[in-house]
Parts: sequence; C-alpha cells; structure tokens
Amino acid sequence: MALYTRETLPALLTQAAVGPSQVFLLFGERYLCQNALEQLEQVLLQGSGGTVHPIDGDQEDGTATLAKLRSFSLLPGRQVYRVTDTRLFLSKQVAKSIWDRACKAHADAKPEQAGRALRALLESGGLAQVPDNDLETMAAAEWQQCFGFARPDGDLSWTRNSLSADRTTSHGSGGATTPSDPGEMLAAILATGIPQNNTLILLTEEVDKRKKLFKLLKDEQTVVDLSVEGGSGAKAQKEQKAVLQELVRQTLAEQNKTIAPGLTDLLFERVGFHPVAVVMELRKVMAYIGERRQITRDDLDLLVGRTRQEALFELTTALSRRDLEQALVIADRLQENGIHPLAVVATLRNFARGLLLCRALLEQPMVRYEPAMTAAAFQQTCLPLLKEREQWKKELGGHPYALFMQFKTASLFPLPVLSSWLQLLLRAELRLKGSPIAAPTILQHLILSMLSR
Repeated sequence: MALYTRETLPALLTQAAVGPSQVFLLFGERYLCQNALEQLEQVLLQGSGGTVHPIDGDQEDGTATLAKLRSFSLLPGRQVYRVTDTRLFLSKQVAKSIWDRACKAHADAKPEQAGRALRALLESGGLAQVPDNDLETMAAAEWQQCFGFARPDGDLSWTRNSLSADRTTSHGSGGATTPSDPGEMLAAILATGIPQNNTLILLTEEVDKRKKLFKLLKDEQTVVDLSVEGGSGAKAQKEQKAVLQELVRQTLAEQNKTIAPGLTDLLFERVGFHPVAVVMELRKVMAYIGERRQITRDDLDLLVGRTRQEALFELTTALSRRDLEQALVIADRLQENGIHPLAVVATLRNFARGLLLCRALLEQPMVRYEPAMTAAAFQQTCLPLLKEREQWKKELGGHPYALFMQFKTASLFPLPVLSSWLQLLLRAELRLKGSPIAAPTILQHLILSMLSR
C-alpha cells in the first residue's frame, strides 16, 4: 500500500482507522517504533475492541505465529499479533549496524540491550543455532564471511558475557522447526488470505530492504520507516535534533507545560540523542514542578545531570587539535559514563594506526601531497595514486573528504611521534590489564605522554 515515515505517521493512523492493512512493519529507532506502535494499536482496537498478543522475536516460534495468524479466533474483536525484534529481515547486509548497536549498548553499560543485539548479529550471520559460538575467538576470515565486515580490533571478551546468559535458553524454535524460509511462508499465507480480524505487526530496528518480503509488504501492506540517521555530521545532527524537538513538544503538551527559551538545547546537550531518555527526563521535571507551568534553568540543573556520553571520536578530535585540557576532560567523562578504559585505548589505537599509515604514505614523493592543498586538489591529484595501492584498499576506501582530513591531521605529527603513540598505547593496555594503578591515572598519563611528544 505505502511506505510511511515520521512525518506521514498521522496519515497512516487516519488510514488505519478507516481500512487497516493486515500486516504492518515498523522499523527504525526503538523508542519511536514503540511510540508509533502504541498509537497504531489504539486505532486498530477502537470501536469493536480486541486483543493484543505480544510475541518476543528472540523466543518466537515462527510456525506457531503464522498458524495463529491464519486461524479464526474465538475471542471477540480484532486480534493483533505483535512481534517485537522480528528476525524476518535480518541478513549480513545489516550486520554492521547491528554490531554498532551492540557496541553502543555495551559502552552504555546496558548488557540486556547488548545481548539482544548480539543475538540478532548471530542470526544475521546464520549462526543463531550454534550454542557454543564465541565471537571473541572467531577468526577474522570467518567473521568477514558470516557478517560481511572486518572483525573489529580490540578486546571482545565482553561479547561472551553478554551472550552467556542467553546460551542457557532457547533462541526460539522457529529456526529449528521451520523447514523453509519463514519470510516465504508469510508471503504464501498472505497470498492465500488470512481472517479479516487478524492483524500482524512486526517491529525491528534494522531491515534488509533487498529482501522479497520487504518489497511485498511495502507494495501490498504497510511499512513505516522510523529510522534516524546516525553520526555527527551536520545532516544527521539536524535530523536528530528535529526528532527530539518533536518529542519535547509532544511531552510538554501532555500536561500543558512550557520550557524557558534556550533550555531545549541544554537538555539535548546533557542527554544526547536518546529519545526515551529525553522524554523520561522531561517527565521527571514536569512532575517536580507540579502546578507551575514553565520549566526553568534551575529545574534542569537540579534534576537533569549530564547523562550524555562523550563520543569517543571527540577524544580523537581533541588529540588532533593537541588540546590537552579538552582531551583529559573527555577521557574522564567517558569513564564516568561507563566506557571501559580498554575501549578508550582501542579507539586511540585505531586512530593512531590510521594516522601512522597516512603519514607514511604522504612522505612518499609519488603521492604528491602538499599540506596547503585543498580537498578538491587532494581528490584529483593524490587520491587516484593512493587508490592504486591494492594492499591499502580497505584503509583508503572511505569518503574522499574524510581521507583528506585524515591526511591533513597526519601531516601535523612527525612519523616518530605517531610510532611512539603505538608503544605508549601498548604499555597503557598492559597496565590496565595487570597493574594495580587506577585506570583514570593510566589514561591521564597516556594522554599526557602522547601530547607531550
């Protein structure tokens, strides 16, 4: 029928009240999906009523779900079968985004979310039925083959801890008992028809849009894209801010409250792009002020602390600028917010390796790099010569402007300094793993040593 977005969600709700589809797929940012789901279920059950049957996609028996969907229920009203974290659209095409989500949940000290993402990762690589699968010891070649991206550097022992609890339970019998692809089975059932009062709602954070089932649902049913562009680019930041502003507007309207001018930006700065956290923090402040209508700066200072985790790339940016004070502040905040010191070291190691490679290449005359050249000149002059080096194809396969900025940063640091950084990082890692010295002290010493050279 149609592909809806956040902006066209009201039109979807209006259409669902008149003539709803029998299958809805909602994908994208988790809180936005849950929020849209609540509104959709309210519309579907109004009038004749009905029942919502929640199904956990991680534990789902796909055959049983499809059997219920095509059966007539003895219960009155509409029967809504809601599958959260459905596995129908997983593939290694979305494995990298799932892995990034798992890493973020681990960095945020949210083991349940990390474990859920890792289970989805295994499913996307066809490994969900391997009970003793260990991501930590998986060979680089096997990782690339299963997930479609290179095995990350650094310590992956945390993945075992996140998966260990789940290994004692079933991942759902759907994959083990369903003889054919569950997506194809759903398509076949929709072709033959299902009872009019039965509705299936599928929720997931990532989808492989190349799958036949996705195209089928987009053409014949209803798909809602609630994804939000990630990253720190201007376009992504603008989209994220628009999402948060709309959530603030909706939340304030619940109790007819207002917020003093300029405080929304302060709220976003403290919380970051975490839609559910923005809503919860705002509701907490609204409950505190009681009958008073406007939220003030004092209210935010009292009740909303700095919960935003400094992105690791901000630390590398501070190092690039040789901003010692800012680098030390960010490193402390990362640890305060639960980022493991070894994760900080791993990030810095990847950063140093990239700069070391760029510095070594730009010192070769045939590259023809000049510190004063523009991005356009770099792309026309240097980039074609760099692309000829097959051994560095992966490292030099990024966006041209990102490569230009990396080379520009590398030109600011002598080759011996960048080489010494790797030695300092190795010593810091060994100290973190086997020294009684406090982790904050080790990281402070590391940053001071890197920038003093």
